[in-house]
Amino acid sequence: MNPALLRHKERTASIQIDGDALRHNLARVKQYAPYSKVMAVIKANAYGHDVLAAATYLDDADAFAVAMPAEAVALRRAGCTKPLVVLQGFANQDELRLCVKYDLQPVVHQQWQAELLYGASRFSLDVWLKIDTGMHRLGVPLDAVDEAYQTLSSSAAVHSIQCMSHFANADDSKHALNNNQLESFIKVIYSYDVERSMANSAAIVSNPHSHLEWVRPGIMLYGTSPLLDRSAAELDLKPVMQFESRLAAIQHVRKGEAIGYGSTWQCPQDMPVGVVAAGYGDGYPRHAPSGTPLWINGQLCPSVGRVSMDSICVDLRGVDASHGDRVVLWGRELSVDTVASHAGTISYEILCHAGNSAKLG
Repeated sequence: MNPALLRHKERTASIQIDGDALRHNLARVKQYAPYSKVMAVIKANAYGHDVLAAATYLDDADAFAVAMPAEAVALRRAGCTKPLVVLQGFANQDELRLCVKYDLQPVVHQQWQAELLYGASRFSLDVWLKIDTGMHRLGVPLDAVDEAYQTLSSSAAVHSIQCMSHFANADDSKHALNNNQLESFIKVIYSYDVERSMANSAAIVSNPHSHLEWVRPGIMLYGTSPLLDRSAAELDLKPVMQFESRLAAIQHVRKGEAIGYGSTWQCPQDMPVGVVAAGYGDGYPRHAPSGTPLWINGQLCPSVGRVSMDSICVDLRGVDASHGDRVVLWGRELSVDTVASHAGTISYEILCHAGNSAKLG
């Protein structure tokens, strides 16, 4: 069989990553937290934005954070020399060896990890002790922090210890748990000579008391709002991912006729319906309902019917549009937060999905 016959033709939908916007958003982080060092979170392929490109554009950060050792190893092999923090730490002895070999900073969030380090002596690692102050995901419980810290402090394999925790409700700046968590974190490590990190994107913007020595921006770097009650534009964050396609066709459909799979949307009158060459095969959320906006020629046009693998139908009434016209699924002209809200999800999910599905230009 001829391999050339198996090559897929390039899809029409594509993504562009705006490096200048990434740099701008990092600069905004530094304006919000001018006295803190910045650990830029680039896990999950930099939230779908291409981790190697993001690492290049975010070179002014003091360190990078990823989820798993394999992500950090890939960065090291690509030439990244910055401190790399592994947020999930090591899951076994083999992953610990990777942390040593590639000079990674693992997060210790369970006592057995501290004990594994205590039993080692042939290397020296910088580590982060993660403390559970109310998120109840990863982290040493408050009443076990001293045991874990003393185990790490006594280990010949540990060069230095820093401490971190994570907010559960920072996107809601008025949530009572935010201050409770911060107070618990500061209190439990008060006697330790360590650098501290608590603030994620939302806390960077809304809670200056949480900035401490290190901040950990994630979603705000990619130009979407980390807060429930303020938009990215209000926070002067610039969109980084530009997701575009083209109008593949314009159909003229009669009143009462249905659009798409399941016939879930009927035309209220004779009307033009555009077919956009993008769908869930390109990372657009399949569950986005009718009414989710797309940008065409300066206007927001509502989608109609179900999203297909390769196409989205759109209401073109009152729009001057032609076959081949540019369509913005989200980006500078249309906030990804708006699309996520219509789809009943968050920007994190659809950015990751689209960035790992569509063609990056």
